[in-house]
Amino acid sequence: MLFRDREDAGKKLALKVEQYLKGLSQEERQKEMVVVGLPRGGVPVALEVARKLCCPLEIIVAKKLPFPNQPEYAIGAVSSGGIIVLSPDIPQTRSWRDYIEQQKRELLVTTQRREDEYYVLARRYRSTLEEKVVILVDDGIATGMTALAALEAVKQRGACKVVLAAPVMSKESYKELRPHCDGIIAGYVPEVFNAVGQHYMEFYPTSNEEVVKALAESNNFHNSPLAHEEETRKTGS
Repeated sequence: MLFRDREDAGKKLALKVEQYLKGLSQEERQKEMVVVGLPRGGVPVALEVARKLCCPLEIIVAKKLPFPNQPEYAIGAVSSGGIIVLSPDIPQTRSWRDYIEQQKRELLVTTQRREDEYYVLARRYRSTLEEKVVILVDDGIATGMTALAALEAVKQRGACKVVLAAPVMSKESYKELRPHCDGIIAGYVPEVFNAVGQHYMEFYPTSNEEVVKALAESNNFHNSPLAHEEETRKTGS
């Protein structure tokens, strides 16, 4: 499956999310819903999901903890709120421990500062995730490290149900992340997965300005239509 761009991927993913949510219990359907995007690339995708569901868009910043001198290879991840996840395969030597500690300190500051900046620039407050159904969205999931850190952050913030959604993800990450959330919605899980960008015709880097614009735009969205649908059914209006 090939997506035109992140907007196209978001619109297609939104249809799958909408279908998934129809299978929730009556109690879950009465809960407020929030879409959480992973900056930067996951936010344009999440914006389309939030638009389709007419619910708030929030963000959680998570960054990979890179292998030394190989920035594209993740051996862990850190998310805002102080969540840290590490690969169990990291060598337990002094030099590795020192490297991990240094990276953790830097990333803990960076992730929280960046998240705060996005909200300030968008001139809006964070919505609480407590007792809400959260759809966590990224533009694609390869190793799953940043997604795992974000999932743990969402749970730390009190969400009552956490669903991970992405247009494309590897079979390995699907299997590894499934126990850490209440559900996974994947637009496409290819047999062979090399890189997220290979599944997009256009995969340009998402700018900080686009993230801020999406956060500001989502202020115009109303609450979840599933909750409204439930209320309409009860009142008959």
